[in-house]
Amino acid sequence: MKQIISLFILWITISVQGQTSPIDSLIRQLKKKSSPNEQLKIRQQLNAYYLNTNPEKLIENNQQLIQLARQTHQPKLIGKAYRYLSEAGLRLHNFDQAKRNAEKALKIDDSLKNYTDMILDYNQLGRIYYNFDQPQKAISLYNKAIDLYKKHPVGQKMDIIYGNIGAAYNRLNRPYESLKYFLKQADFADKYGKIVQKSKVNYNIGYTYMQMDQFKKAEKYFKKALQDSAKINLKDYVYANYHALGMLYSRWKKYDKALKMNKIALDYYNRTKNKMYQFDLHNNNAAIYLKQGKYKKAIAEAQQALKIARQIHFKLGEQAAKTTLANIYIKNKQYSQAEKILNELKKDASIQNSELKQALYDDLYQLYKHKGQYKKALTNLEKLKKLSDSILKSQRDSKITEVETRYQTAKKEKENLRLKAEKVQQQLLLEQENKRNTYLSAGFGTAVLILGIFGFYYRRNKKQKEIIEHLQKDLHHRVKNNLSVIDALIEDIKDDFEDDSIHQRLVELQNRINSINEIHRQLYQNKDITRLDLKTYIDKISQTLQESFGNKSVKIINNIPTKIKLGVKQSFPIGLIVNEFITNSFKYAFAPGQAGLIKIDLIDNAQNYTLILKDNGKGLPPDLDLQNLDSFGLSIMQLLSKQLKGKFTIKGDEGVEIKIEFPK
Repeated sequence: MKQIISLFILWITISVQGQTSPIDSLIRQLKKKSSPNEQLKIRQQLNAYYLNTNPEKLIENNQQLIQLARQTHQPKLIGKAYRYLSEAGLRLHNFDQAKRNAEKALKIDDSLKNYTDMILDYNQLGRIYYNFDQPQKAISLYNKAIDLYKKHPVGQKMDIIYGNIGAAYNRLNRPYESLKYFLKQADFADKYGKIVQKSKVNYNIGYTYMQMDQFKKAEKYFKKALQDSAKINLKDYVYANYHALGMLYSRWKKYDKALKMNKIALDYYNRTKNKMYQFDLHNNNAAIYLKQGKYKKAIAEAQQALKIARQIHFKLGEQAAKTTLANIYIKNKQYSQAEKILNELKKDASIQNSELKQALYDDLYQLYKHKGQYKKALTNLEKLKKLSDSILKSQRDSKITEVETRYQTAKKEKENLRLKAEKVQQQLLLEQENKRNTYLSAGFGTAVLILGIFGFYYRRNKKQKEIIEHLQKDLHHRVKNNLSVIDALIEDIKDDFEDDSIHQRLVELQNRINSINEIHRQLYQNKDITRLDLKTYIDKISQTLQESFGNKSVKIINNIPTKIKLGVKQSFPIGLIVNEFITNSFKYAFAPGQAGLIKIDLIDNAQNYTLILKDNGKGLPPDLDLQNLDSFGLSIMQLLSKQLKGKFTIKGDEGVEIKIEFPK
């Protein structure tokens, strides 16, 4: 199995101040009756300490800092505090918290025209998406920082931005593009001559060479980066390089060296409570011990990685740790344990990472081969080959993009010549057709004419269809963007209200917008712009709602068959109905912290569909009058059922169950 070595490389881009006073001394100073301005200075010093040691304390410190900054009318410090809060969310692997606070920082800095910090805000948002495995989105945000710098060349942080873009291209397995940006990063490092900048450049170049399997060069640059960061005691970068050397030696098959580097890094990240790095190092150790045939140690490391991933609700990490663990069980001939894990992963519709999918199919192939179930083994081997071919094609296409661009003009000219030739040919054919009509019988001539007309209209209709599809895709894209703008405006409005009930109503409105937006997003990305993969659509709505309510105790099970694809006319009301049902279940069906279940089924009958939504919560009052409902959510569901031309029924004795039978 291809080793999944490192899912995330965490770059600390908020500047770290110099040596601070001992923490106890700072806290004692803070307890004295000092002025708000003096307290602000102390809390800024505490930020530099808590950043690398305690993300929970970092949150508490910056919440206090925001109050003091408002009291002393220093909005610039409020923006910085929100950026620290975002960093704390990132280190706790809380995407919503990290993103929300970075966007607040950007909003404040934009209102102040504080371009220096706006560049850092865009960079912070980029890092968030990068660390949550969305490198393409990260690149677009980094480019916004570059565009802003071109208009307002302030600050000296552009080396960080270029380095982060390079890292994102590395994540996309495009090392040559990575090197281009790392060279730009090197220019800034040479210009300003700071050791920390040179350390970053060397790290990035080392990582890129590792991606290209040029291990000797990679080792040289990682060691340079380590030495540079050690000179100024920049610990985050020092141990990031130990972590990188561990990855390198593992790929290089120097396993003892890899374990030694990992131990040094892990000791540091245990002290600083950086769970993301802890997860990655344990998962890497598991893979190394597996290659050494030390299965007991490999299982212990993989189980520890899985435990950490669950602690921080890191879904991708949990999937990676399970894949590693299953592979160890297969190698150790513990087939029943491996099969149990792999069956869990097969049912997990959220797996999107291509390396994880490859590892899953490879593990399933190995498992069934060892068990003598050759038909199942062959099926998974074919899936693995198909996915590998697709990935290789994607990589090959990305490498030849530049070459294609160079020849684009020539291709266009060639196409114009082809069209001209076709036009001449059509004119000749028309002349020949006229001659045939003179000599051939009327019946045969009519048949030829009909065929000609059919061919003409077929070609014309085909072109019209392509134009319409293009316009429809563009329309879906525009609607999606406009809905996103509305969602962002609502997010801004939420900050103006302290009333929790108003805040909750606005969140529910955002969720309804999201369910509509998701249709346009999927149709824009699909080849078929008329029909929607209903299971994928409902999965996305469910995931968003679960994150919105933050209730992990309630599980949502989507049993909609993968083969069902519906048009927008039906998908739109179904999405909103599901949105309202899940919202009501989270709000009313379960007590806080109570475990629960929400099930979504769609039964395909001969002439119709039956949508069944069910929870196992406290149910409905026995005297509920559906004709005189006070519930806005239930009223919407009834109204949308009519739009589907469906029959709406509801039961509330054992939880709530809604059935909607509607025609195909």
